[in-house]
This record gives sequence, C-alpha cells and structure tokens, in this order.
Amino acid sequence: MPIYTPPSYAATIAPRRRTQRELVVAHLASGARYLPWGRGIEAALAFSDRDGHLVVPRFHIESGYGLGEFIHCFRGRFYRREIDDEQIRILNALGMVWRVGNTRWAEVYIPAFTAFARREGHLRVPRRHRENGIKLGHLTHNTRNDRKHGRVPQWRIDVLDSLGFEWRVCAPRPRTTHKPDRSR
Repeated sequence: MPIYTPPSYAATIAPRRRTQRELVVAHLASGARYLPWGRGIEAALAFSDRDGHLVVPRFHIESGYGLGEFIHCFRGRFYRREIDDEQIRILNALGMVWRVGNTRWAEVYIPAFTAFARREGHLRVPRRHRENGIKLGHLTHNTRNDRKHGRVPQWRIDVLDSLGFEWRVCAPRPRTTHKPDRSR
C-alpha cells in the first residue's frame, strides 16, 4: 500500500518572504491601520505571526477585531473578482489560503483515507463508517458522485487513485417491478 504524506499548511500556502512582510508593515505604517481594511490587516498580521498562516476560523476574534469575518468576506470578494491586486498581494504575503477546502482535504481527509486503507487493505468504505470523527463513508459516497459530475479536482483523483480508491464498487441491484403474491 503506498504511503501518502499530506502536505502541511506551510506547503499549501505561498512561502512567506521577509520582503513581503515588510510590504505589509510599510502599508500599515502609511496610515492605513485607521481604515477598516487596515484594522483587518493589522489583526491578520498578528494572527499570521503567531500561527504562520491565515486559515482563520469563521468567528475568530483577534485583539477585539472580528478577523474570521474579515477573512471570510475577502475570500468571497476574491471569488467574485471584487478585490484589487494590491490587496491580494498583501493577503498573500501574510499566508492567505484562498481555498480552505483544498487544505482540509490535504490535512484531514487524505490521512483518514490512508489510515483506513492501511488497516483494511482497501478503500471500499461502508456508508456509515466514521474515521476519527470524520464521516468517511459519506465523504466516499459524495466524492464518487462528485466525480461523476466532474466536480473533483484532478489532484484529488490522482491522490485517491494512488491509495487504491475504487470509483465503482458494485453493479446496481435489479429492482423488482411487482409485489410478491402472498395470497397462497
């Protein structure tokens, strides 16, 4: 069974360089810290210095500021292309993770699949199976369904294939079209 080592947060986010961090500090020193954007960046800088990334829980409060909501809103604005290049550069310098689902897959779900495959020798996960609190059976079912509709990124398909994931498990059962005669 191949061994998959999931990447850490440091591997999934852009590497932080000193010059980028200096850009953020210079931006704050220019008086931006008094604007709502500046207060958010100041809180993000404190969080990033402590944790090394910006995977912030949705309702996290940092130094009295709602950083979780700030980050959540900027992710939405990023997807809708309502954010300028300077803001993207500053958030990337702090270690912003724009797609948290990919990080969750890399850090939580893939290790759960790996543990199951090592223990059982296959990845035919029963529908109601839980692995360390993760509904792995439901995740397996949903992943198969999402692949049918083309919604699974290629990197996930490649990793699951390397673990021996079976995309089709069994043939569909025949359905009965009539009820059995119980009159006899």
